[in-house]
Amino acid sequence: MPKRGLIPDASSILLNLKPQIKGPLFYFLIFIAALPAFLIPIRNPDLFWGFSAARWMLINHAFPRFDFWSWSKPHAPWIDFEWLSQLMFLSLYKIGGWKALLLFKSSLLCLAWIPIEIGLRQKRVQTNMILGAFLLWAATSISHSDLRPELFSLIFFTWVLLALEIDWQNPAILNSKISWGFFGVFILWSNLHAGFILGEVLIFIYAFFRLLYREISELKKTILWGTSAFLGTLLNPYGIGPYQVALIHLKENNALNSIAEWGAFNFLPPSHWPTDAVFILLLLGLATILLSKPNQIEFKKNSPIFCLVLFLSLLTLERRRIAPYFVIAFLMGGGSWLNEIRIKEKYALNGSFIIALGSIFFIWSFWTPSIQNFPFDGRLFPEKATTFISQHNSLSKLRFYNPWEWGGYLAWKLRPQFKVYCDGRYLFHDLLLEQKKALSNPQNWRKFLDSQKIDAALIPHLKQSLSWYSLLMPKSKWTLVYEDPTALLFVRKNYASRP
Repeated sequence: MPKRGLIPDASSILLNLKPQIKGPLFYFLIFIAALPAFLIPIRNPDLFWGFSAARWMLINHAFPRFDFWSWSKPHAPWIDFEWLSQLMFLSLYKIGGWKALLLFKSSLLCLAWIPIEIGLRQKRVQTNMILGAFLLWAATSISHSDLRPELFSLIFFTWVLLALEIDWQNPAILNSKISWGFFGVFILWSNLHAGFILGEVLIFIYAFFRLLYREISELKKTILWGTSAFLGTLLNPYGIGPYQVALIHLKENNALNSIAEWGAFNFLPPSHWPTDAVFILLLLGLATILLSKPNQIEFKKNSPIFCLVLFLSLLTLERRRIAPYFVIAFLMGGGSWLNEIRIKEKYALNGSFIIALGSIFFIWSFWTPSIQNFPFDGRLFPEKATTFISQHNSLSKLRFYNPWEWGGYLAWKLRPQFKVYCDGRYLFHDLLLEQKKALSNPQNWRKFLDSQKIDAALIPHLKQSLSWYSLLMPKSKWTLVYEDPTALLFVRKNYASRP
């Protein structure tokens, strides 16, 4: 009789645990394993210029249409396509501070997972595989779980995809009357975040395959849904304005590439590693399924979701910010593919076990170092330098340079007399390239400061030697008036003499 190994394989562990840890307790343990992904401290710098916009709306009872807190682009036309998100965030901040916002962020993430689980259960995916998918999804959420308006897009994208998948698999469940639901969802979506365009892409893909397979009656229903969705997107303060902003983002490819989350797919910074790793893993899994058992997958049944996954994978390679949408689409479609290739339970359980361990490792390793900064990580912002500026009124009147990620914070904290050089809004994408060119060498930087007639510069306190700063800000022209571990504040020596 063969001897059993001292260490049982993953499938044996899971099969033995299942009878012992049942129901709510089992789900509770899985949730605890993934919990840190929902509790990553808030650190989004764009929140602060959103706060400023919301405050302006509440004071003026109007929607902002021009920039009003920068000196580089005063009164430039501005379409605030996230106005409703900003009002919600500021209201919660006033009610309960950062803890209320963190709780709200966690609730939004939960709402984004629920339709994925509903979709997998409708496709009769094994519970263990669903739990593995949940941990995988939670790990990928680390890089985009900050409090951003985009969380609303992830929620609506997932729910719209679920509705379209249900209709594709069984057209009798949903009828044309649900078009009113699409109308309402896209009204709300288009006032929260510009990601509603991805929702319209979803409807187009499913309508295309209805046309391809000549399912005319179902095509008419899908077109009605798409028309309702489009009309809903126009009911916002700016009309077609959000579409114009989307076109601006498409045209500003070079500027967006300088922002990590908008750039092409790569493995930097480390906070994106979980999503990057999952993206590669899922692509390899998809290739394995198609190459090993392509005949067992019913193409007509899975064609829209497969096309969507392929489309989003290509977009992710160009814009890594699309990765979360790719993961959502893959998880919803992958459940069908696993069922159709009839993967053995042992392999399914082992796969779930490996995914769970890897996900838990990523989730806890990224969360543990940030516990002390819960619920808001203020280390990224020049808090002390901002206090110093506020205590010296003469400084606030100067023509300041600031990095784009600090602009929103400075405008929020030093209102109303302080004007920023730039912040995270799309208005300043062209300035990102200008700054990048200026920082390419000390001579370009000095020319940049002189050409912009900048009186003061608040710059990050990096780990370069003092000689590096002396090249950028020579003592003959600049005086270091403030220093802390986060920021350095330089003031031009003759700023007081300037009219």
